[in-house]
Amino acid sequence: MAADGVADVADGLLGEVDELSVTSVTHPLPGLIGLLPGSKAAKLAQGVPLTLAVAEHIHAAKPYTRFVIPVAPTLDLATLIRFADPLQNPLIKTLGWGEAELIVFKGEFSPESQTVLLKTNPKFISLAAHSRSVAKGVSAIETSKYFLKTSTGLCIELWPEFPAHNVLSQCQLCLTTVGANTAELGSLVVPMIVLLPTQQLDAMRAWDGLPGILARLPGVGSSFAKLINWLVLRQKRLFAWPNIWAKAEIVPELVGKLEPQDVAQLVIDYLDDPEKLEEMRSRLRAVRGEPGAAQKLAELVREELN
Repeated sequence: MAADGVADVADGLLGEVDELSVTSVTHPLPGLIGLLPGSKAAKLAQGVPLTLAVAEHIHAAKPYTRFVIPVAPTLDLATLIRFADPLQNPLIKTLGWGEAELIVFKGEFSPESQTVLLKTNPKFISLAAHSRSVAKGVSAIETSKYFLKTSTGLCIELWPEFPAHNVLSQCQLCLTTVGANTAELGSLVVPMIVLLPTQQLDAMRAWDGLPGILARLPGVGSSFAKLINWLVLRQKRLFAWPNIWAKAEIVPELVGKLEPQDVAQLVIDYLDDPEKLEEMRSRLRAVRGEPGAAQKLAELVREELN
């Protein structure tokens, strides 16, 4: 993305957050869960199949839950679904995590009857076989909605608008990778669980600053990536920006060889205990109120989009 475009996105986001900071922005819908697997390939390779698998486990235990993935402005649908396709993302088979195909629905969509719609409604069109060409072909259909349909039939809505404050602020909880999105969720006072799977340390080359540059060097980058990740994880540092600003873990950070069923159980525990979610919101609200928080968020977004 060009520098001017990055600046426009970041400045626009800053304005949105400044406006939100003087109003109550959290009106969570029961059972609405946001999935933020990242925007760069290093994070998406693990983040997409992991969050898909977690969503399947949650939905199996609590069928009323709904899921949404805000699509980053630097990411197109064709790229996103590559990481949900076992033929293009080998980690899916290696780790046994979730897979999905892209579905477009033209017309009104009822989450309560999505299973019936998928089986009987011809308006659902599978794009898995021709994801690249067909996705581009239907991108002009403004009335269409896009979903990732998992192997269990669960449909996860893809949210193309950016910033995605409108939908994120309605989420009861979000699952997110590390990065600027933790600052955005914190500014919106949205409870979150931060995921940092270490099954593939070599794949995690999305660190900021000099470590990230070294990790991406041709030839030696792979070795640097493994070393950097190993050293950082041993430090037991805080990764989520609200935690860094608070100097305490106010949102859970799950680091290690994560298993989808374990992550799902933690989410279920939070859904079953609204008081714990409200406590997290209160602590996020306190951090958000610190001077300069919105400016910090805009700077983080600039770094993420560059």
